[in-house]
Amino acid sequence: MSEAWHEGAFFYRKFIFRFGDCDITKNSSLYAVMKLASEMAGEDYERRGLGYEYLLKHGQALLLSRMRFKFARMPVHTEKVIAATWERFDKGPFFYRDFELKSESGEVLVSGSSQWALVDIISREILRPSSLAEGRRQTDLRKSDCPECEKLTKNAGLTVLGERPAFYSDLDANGHVNNAVYGKIAVDFLPEEIRQRKIKGFSINFSMETKQGETLETSGEKTDKGTQP
Repeated sequence: MSEAWHEGAFFYRKFIFRFGDCDITKNSSLYAVMKLASEMAGEDYERRGLGYEYLLKHGQALLLSRMRFKFARMPVHTEKVIAATWERFDKGPFFYRDFELKSESGEVLVSGSSQWALVDIISREILRPSSLAEGRRQTDLRKSDCPECEKLTKNAGLTVLGERPAFYSDLDANGHVNNAVYGKIAVDFLPEEIRQRKIKGFSINFSMETKQGETLETSGEKTDKGTQP
């Protein structure tokens, strides 16, 4: 069996969490899970004829707008997993895509939901999903165990935890901070006593691009459901 393959609407990849994918507890980092999920979404479209270069020629890009994860447990160092992603449907301005990580025995470790938006790379206007060429897109309505992405609202009363410049190494080929880097930033600003606890869930919304030289202000507070950065 190939290391990556399609079965209908589902795109699968075998993956091993190496040392650089883990934190000091030898569990997978939030960054590594986010990076795997977004990269698989891109590879799925690439293999279906709708990759980065194709969209660029048409003046378009698919950008991640919202992401949410539910963790049964984090994968551990050297653990072999089967990762899956699939597009479910499009509605309003969003493409709905889910994600799942399973152990070799079939245990669901991580489930995820995401929403993506098609944009004009010049005007930055959000385009209707119907503007995307069909390629070889396939959809499946199966929902992962993760709830749908939520629209997060800014809480002006949160305590400012600190500031974080956008560094050159944070940028991806689009010229802005890669979406997975925000997982690193969120964990970095958690209080030490919270950082060592197991993550049960994570939600993030992306409202604008962050470029090199800009500074992110991070705020947060403890809630009944955990920590809100």
